[in-house]
Amino acid sequence: MERQNIFDWLWVTNCLGCGNKRIWEIIGRFSNVSEACAAMRDKNARAEFLTAKEQKSADGVESSQIDELISYCEKGNIYILTYDDEKYPERLKSIFNPPAVLYCRGDMTCLENDFSISIVGTRRPSDYSIRLTNALAKELAKFGVVIISGFAVGIDIAANMSAVSSGGKTIAVLGCGLDHNYPKENFAYRSEIEKNGLFISEYYPKMGGNPVSFPARNRILSGLSLGTIVIEAAEKSGALITANLALSQGKDIFAAAPHDLFDKRYGGNVRLIRDGAVCLCGLKDILYEYYENYGHKIASAADELLMKLPETPEPKNIPAKNNSVKQTDEPSKVKKPEEEPTTEPQFDVSYLSEEEAAVYNAIKNSGTEMLADDIAEACGMDIADVLSILTDLEIDGAVTQKAGQKYIAN
Repeated sequence: MERQNIFDWLWVTNCLGCGNKRIWEIIGRFSNVSEACAAMRDKNARAEFLTAKEQKSADGVESSQIDELISYCEKGNIYILTYDDEKYPERLKSIFNPPAVLYCRGDMTCLENDFSISIVGTRRPSDYSIRLTNALAKELAKFGVVIISGFAVGIDIAANMSAVSSGGKTIAVLGCGLDHNYPKENFAYRSEIEKNGLFISEYYPKMGGNPVSFPARNRILSGLSLGTIVIEAAEKSGALITANLALSQGKDIFAAAPHDLFDKRYGGNVRLIRDGAVCLCGLKDILYEYYENYGHKIASAADELLMKLPETPEPKNIPAKNNSVKQTDEPSKVKKPEEEPTTEPQFDVSYLSEEEAAVYNAIKNSGTEMLADDIAEACGMDIADVLSILTDLEIDGAVTQKAGQKYIAN
């Protein structure tokens, strides 16, 4: 791809913001991005289609900034994948508001294989869910399936690393820049994934995440995939955001069979199955779904892999969250009718860390919407730490951001 073309794409996204759907509204007025870029620079012509705020933003973008960004990416082995690049996945072009630019590091051939499945789930998975993720990702990778996930702690990193450990391909879609160290717990796995996998993000390499960027990246995650597997999701889990996006994109949804129907950690799985998602009980449920179109790849594997989902030991170096909840063999105790709760169940804070619980409880106990600054003051914490925790809580469905960047507890 010519440097000038890359420059034009970066200039437009810099003016309007990464992931802004206005990019397509404006570019759609012209035959290509170069024409759009030239018109946006023309102070007389742009008044017809740019808002006052957008015009001011365009005035603030210096050509030197874009040149520095391109040079930074070249030195950091970051491939700048623009919408009109021949390597840009066709499947991603069909989604609503596709990313105009993707920053990529690792094995670019991961984007060439369209037999790809995304795996999502909670950051605090049960042992059962981790075992299931490891087994599915490993065996799917043996069939040539590219495993796509979000590189978060819990289910995401287990899926990414299980694919890599079996010699397969994986794509990690980030909600922050490639060079922003988040989450810190997974830093040690970056180099291993880059060898046989690919990191992609629509955000500038050093850009941090925010409560909007992480849910927004899920449209890319599901958009790249044939289907999405939900391993473990509560009723208000962030994994359901990906599932809903995949559904809106016409993709297949697989919901893992719950370890315990009465365990509310799988409430989202139960709802998805009731609504028509494929109840995932093993590897065959996925492979048979795609046998008609991908039978030539599936048939190349050993027949015994189709007969039984093996009990795969957890691959080495797969991170486990310290506060993972272990399963027990004791049957769940079902309450008698008179013991059923009469009020709507509240978000369970027992799975939160001490700091996460403090932030959540500060909002909950206030009985109203709170600004991040007020939350930080109430908890005696640094605002940067609070913003990071709020992002995690929002993705997990514990809090919701309202107008004016105020938060309310669920």
